[in-house]
Amino acid sequence: MKIGMNALFFQYPATGSGQYMTHLLSALAEIDSQNEYVLLGPRPVETSLLPFPYHVHPVPTFAASKRNMSKVVWEQFTAPSAARKEGVDIFHVPYFAPPLFPRTATVVTIPDVIPLRLPAYRPDNKVKAYMNLVSRAARYAKLVITVSQHARQDIIDTLQLPAERVRVIYEAAGKEYQPVTDNERLAAVRKSYGLKERYILYLGGLDQRKNVPQLVHAFASVHRLVGDPDLQLLIAGNPDKQKGPLFPDPRPVAADLGMSGQIIYRFIEEEDKSALYSGASLFVFPSLYEGFGLTPLEAMSCGAPVVCSNRTSLPEVVGDAAITVDPDDTQALVEAMRRVLTDDALQADLRVRSIQRATLFSWQKTATETLAVYEEARTKTGAQRKR
Repeated sequence: MKIGMNALFFQYPATGSGQYMTHLLSALAEIDSQNEYVLLGPRPVETSLLPFPYHVHPVPTFAASKRNMSKVVWEQFTAPSAARKEGVDIFHVPYFAPPLFPRTATVVTIPDVIPLRLPAYRPDNKVKAYMNLVSRAARYAKLVITVSQHARQDIIDTLQLPAERVRVIYEAAGKEYQPVTDNERLAAVRKSYGLKERYILYLGGLDQRKNVPQLVHAFASVHRLVGDPDLQLLIAGNPDKQKGPLFPDPRPVAADLGMSGQIIYRFIEEEDKSALYSGASLFVFPSLYEGFGLTPLEAMSCGAPVVCSNRTSLPEVVGDAAITVDPDDTQALVEAMRRVLTDDALQADLRVRSIQRATLFSWQKTATETLAVYEEARTKTGAQRKR
């Protein structure tokens, strides 16, 4: 079987879609020596680390100079045509952008339908039109992969797809996310980010659904209750980078609560994440909506004690290895954070359970289940051709 993949997001490796594609392909290269893979992209990228051949199929010149148009033309015309020319049996689109007129049996990964569920995430007519296009196109995919049972039900309800065409395949943390026990490395990373011995960590974006101002409110209360003047909150990200209603700035909230000096806002380098997760007294994730929730799983892989939201897919990911609370209930969030910070036995137990829970997820398992979807899609295509 020859499998093609829309490799657009190799241009954006730090994004969720870029990370998903990179980890999936690396795992497929480890487990599958029988099938042939080809990666299809609109422009050249660094190929030395790619596990499979990468073929460039440029978009037409009329679209190349306009980013939004170039993306749509690639997704709807150039990429499906390229897959057909390459003679692939299955064309995998690893993000929510299937072609409306597929020329090859198509599998699409839809991690969530957030823009269709949350109006703030489709702010203008262009976004609405794009979401209408890809929503219609999803009906023509042979099979849909999504990343949680909650996301599956959302997709079935929102896109009105038959349940038997939607498969759940969980994501996983990368192999690099492991407990860091080297005290010198932990101390060096703390120094680099201006942290003292005890800190709470949040990583996962600053957009509206992430509920970061609520975390700041809870931290202010916890700081007073715990009575440790050195306790800090590290929020990954730069509030100046993205502004507007979709990105509420948590800094005025912190200032009103007298917490500005205790909260650090910093972009976190990839190579520092494992050490920061490992050294945190607590990782908190109060998100209102997640298709999967990868950052809590990364934190758990590093042995961090986790307090997170009980909404959407998050209970599926953390199971009983974290304390889950209603993210709109400030007092419940405060109490959960206080318990972990003041109970050494509870914190130690959560660290052990985090690591145990994280072992249930792996990219090898993700790749194996994805390969089974490719094979099923090919079987369905063959059966339809015989009719």
